[in-house]
Amino acid sequence: MPMPQKPTPERFCAYCGKRMERKRMSNGEILSLLHFNRQKYCDRLCMVRGWMEKHLPETNPSNGRTRARKRKDKGPCELCGRDAARDVHHKDKNTNNNTPENLLRICRSCHNMIHQKREPCKVCGKPQKGLGYCEKHYQRFKKYGDPLMFKRNQHSPLCRLED
Repeated sequence: MPMPQKPTPERFCAYCGKRMERKRMSNGEILSLLHFNRQKYCDRLCMVRGWMEKHLPETNPSNGRTRARKRKDKGPCELCGRDAARDVHHKDKNTNNNTPENLLRICRSCHNMIHQKREPCKVCGKPQKGLGYCEKHYQRFKKYGDPLMFKRNQHSPLCRLED
């Protein structure tokens, strides 16, 4: 004898307000009341729209990519001319200053180059790899604890470069 089912409470979608029904699972059983009571939205589309409305408000989008997509004057990167200009860079580095004079439409690679400028090696001036050293000095630092240390050959003790 099957157990009697509890009545389904009346619930409404948090986004569209439509009355929600308990769905049938792939095995034919009705969704449990525990899971049904946890649902906020009637389907995935309402869930995505509700999340975007909550986290990405139309009046003040939170990140540069969203601002760039919402702007009407889509175009190429202002630095390299590439078509994929989806990022917005703030010239004065103030993300709250969204005046058109302060915004620069650029592609992702140009944006990364602006924000990830690498200084030269502290020792020799070559391009930096990590911790302020070039590849050679970085490896020496990792191996010996000092970027100026090296082995002259297999049989000699560690030597320090003198500049």
